[in-house]
Amino acid sequence: MRVLLTAIWCAAVLGGSGCAPSERVTVPDTEASGSLAVPEGHGPFPAVVLMHGCSGLDPEVRKGNQVHVRHLVSEGFVALVLDSFGPRRLGDVVCNEGDEMWAAYRYRQRDAVSALRFLRSQPFVDRDNIFVMGQSHGGEVVLRLARSRTIPVGDRFRAAVAYYPWCGNQLREERHTPVLVLIGELDDWTPAFHCVEGRGYARGAPFEVKVYPSAHHSFDLPMGTYRYKGHTVAGNPAAAADSRDRMVAWFREHGTF
Repeated sequence: MRVLLTAIWCAAVLGGSGCAPSERVTVPDTEASGSLAVPEGHGPFPAVVLMHGCSGLDPEVRKGNQVHVRHLVSEGFVALVLDSFGPRRLGDVVCNEGDEMWAAYRYRQRDAVSALRFLRSQPFVDRDNIFVMGQSHGGEVVLRLARSRTIPVGDRFRAAVAYYPWCGNQLREERHTPVLVLIGELDDWTPAFHCVEGRGYARGAPFEVKVYPSAHHSFDLPMGTYRYKGHTVAGNPAAAADSRDRMVAWFREHGTF
């Protein structure tokens, strides 16, 4: 099967002006769709794949990712926002923690690898410096990508950032990709202590955790405080801004540019 990506050749679609027309491109072997923002200039630029949480690209996630994209592009990164659920007509069913959630872990890893291969094929992308960021369910997909033994070496991301993922026992497995976890102290959906505890026995590539005081799940999104699927979600502008800087710094630290 093939994925249809909408390539947006400048960040202006996310809040500026002078944007060049979008271009539609295909990447094999997945159903996901996405949008791509590219800095001004000729490149080649490092690139980041952004992966949403279990609610998909709902309005608040879209707004939050637009801010991430603007920041990444301003720092000289290509940014590809991947939509794994919209084309599959799933909505937020993956949040229900049933078979759909477990199936999504598998096909979203394929989505990410396909996106990496697509980016690597573009002349404006630095093929040796492609990174990945995931939120919540997407953050756990990132952790799984980092430890996967089945992904060929040439299809691994240079480094990864996981926003409020479920860490669990998987950190005991050796990682091949450096991972930074960004998580809130008050997260009652994916508790921070699992990631902090995991840091003590994590093996392989570098693994770091930043816990934000007084922050909840979804702290990087522009939202108020409310209950969702039985958990508290809330934006935290200060933590969100700091997390974006830390994400860029992590990619620069582990990149080769």
